[in-house]
Amino acid sequence: MLEAAVGAGLAAFGLVVGYIVADRFHPGDQVVGRMMGLGAGVLMAVVAYALVLDTTETTDRPAIVGVGLAAGALVFFFGSAWLDKRSASSGSSEGESGGGMPLALGAVLDGVPESMVIGISAALTGEVGIPLVVAAFIANIAESLGATPELEESGMSRRSVLSVWLAILGASVATALIGYQVMASLASEAGAIFNGFAAGALLMVLSTSLIPDGYEKSKRIAGLMVVIGFAIGFVLEHLD
Repeated sequence: MLEAAVGAGLAAFGLVVGYIVADRFHPGDQVVGRMMGLGAGVLMAVVAYALVLDTTETTDRPAIVGVGLAAGALVFFFGSAWLDKRSASSGSSEGESGGGMPLALGAVLDGVPESMVIGISAALTGEVGIPLVVAAFIANIAESLGATPELEESGMSRRSVLSVWLAILGASVATALIGYQVMASLASEAGAIFNGFAAGALLMVLSTSLIPDGYEKSKRIAGLMVVIGFAIGFVLEHLD
């Protein structure tokens, strides 16, 4: 259980690292876009191997993974739509500095499945999936780099912005512990569904946020960083 909490905490700590870098060094769009591409590539490898391939090979009902994939994508889709609606009703429009809070809430949507899988992995295998922790850490740095300036420009104090990231870090640790406790008492088929769910949600994050935003900020170099990130994730997944 302790391993799950530490792993989720380390992954979510990327949000704090991103805040520190953004607040003190103010990196440009090129740097942020490249980080987004790198994080997307590593996460892509984790989804492909740790969450989908490995899960289908260890369950007697691999179709369950597909059900989880669809469920995770749908929950993320409707959750994001609800956030967009709330953002519009609060009076913020696209292009205004108030867009930082939806980005922060999006980090919660990313962090919940990531942390849940970390807890599930620890419960099922007795160890934390290091590749997922590394991938989530990198992706969280990228998200925080993008959201922190917008949150500060919207009028939030530096302390308040840091509090947002710390709150998400705490929620991520709690989610990992819940995942560990739940999976300790459920069958392996349930673990396959949860892994598929997380994979579907993360694929939505990749396709709607990290990859398109990374390309918008740093153009073709972002695509190169995606491939480099995937290669890093592949190597991490196949380390003995």
